[in-house]
Amino acid sequence: MLKSALLAKLNPEKKIKRKEPLKSAPLKKAIAKKIKTKTKLPPAPSPEEYEFGEEITEWAEKFRIEPTNVQKSVEGLIKFTSENPKLKNNLFSDEQFPIYIQINSFKVPRNHSRIARIPLKHSVFTPDSEICLIVADVKGIPNKSHEQHLEHYEKLLRQKGVNNVKKIMTFHEFRTDYETFELKNRLVELYDAFLVDGKISGKTVKKCGKIFYKKRKIPTAVKLRATKLKDHIDQTLRKTPLYLHSKGDSFMVQIGHSDMKVEELVENAYYVVNGLDKEFPGGFGNVRSLNLRAHRGLSIPIYTTLKSPNDVQLTKNVKKVKKNETVSDELSTKLNTGVVVTSKGEVTTFKLNQKKNKNKGV
Repeated sequence: MLKSALLAKLNPEKKIKRKEPLKSAPLKKAIAKKIKTKTKLPPAPSPEEYEFGEEITEWAEKFRIEPTNVQKSVEGLIKFTSENPKLKNNLFSDEQFPIYIQINSFKVPRNHSRIARIPLKHSVFTPDSEICLIVADVKGIPNKSHEQHLEHYEKLLRQKGVNNVKKIMTFHEFRTDYETFELKNRLVELYDAFLVDGKISGKTVKKCGKIFYKKRKIPTAVKLRATKLKDHIDQTLRKTPLYLHSKGDSFMVQIGHSDMKVEELVENAYYVVNGLDKEFPGGFGNVRSLNLRAHRGLSIPIYTTLKSPNDVQLTKNVKKVKKNETVSDELSTKLNTGVVVTSKGEVTTFKLNQKKNKNKGV
């Protein structure tokens, strides 16, 4: 007895080690089981389900893109971008930001650079958006008399019920007052979109410069002589530009902004997908992946395919001949004979000497 008591005093740890494991081991297992059963997390709340029209459901089946996945991606992108402190603008924390679809193709388009305008169901612009209209100079009014030109077009817009154009600018004013890069950069930042009279759209786009392309604000042509001008302008503003090029396999197109409803953004996304099938080189079959993304940061995939690129066929665009264009040249199979070919396919020949003599007589 004395020996055991002395051993217990000298080595108390050994006594504890012998007795504790036998009693505490089953207790630990029982406690662990209770903790596991009590700390089960509740199921995640299901997202709000939207009822989309037949058009959207038809496109969802055709292109194999689930609307619920697009909806979750839109909600996640807006939440991440708006709550991420690195992406927030401290000065303008409540400012809306654009939402894009990034398109990655299998094959790089071989056609010339152009702008395809895809119609959306919901416009990315609001009644408060700043819209600038560039118009042609009115005949009979001096170019420098900007006020008289503006009065003419303001009266026209009032008569047609157009109230979403905030600024009217003549082509002479655009050409002379915004010549340098710095001035064009200021002009681009002032307005959300630019419209231009169809009569002067070609020369206006040439004067815009790279900054308009970079900011995705190339002026869109409108017909000011349209009978229903208000509907025509509203329909034009519901289109989103897709800049097609042959410099790479990545493209961007805007579907809306963060202040729009989730349902509207989802519907616009499907309208873009349907527009790609018509406007994109190679159709939707040339689309390798689609990603939702904001101005910077996160991108969320909504469509990916693993098919072979060999299945994609691209057709090279042939330059169209103008309706009234005629081509003339010397005929190689007959001496001193020329040939004229019209756009309708009519072929006529003439003597080269006779043509020269006629020109001399004139």
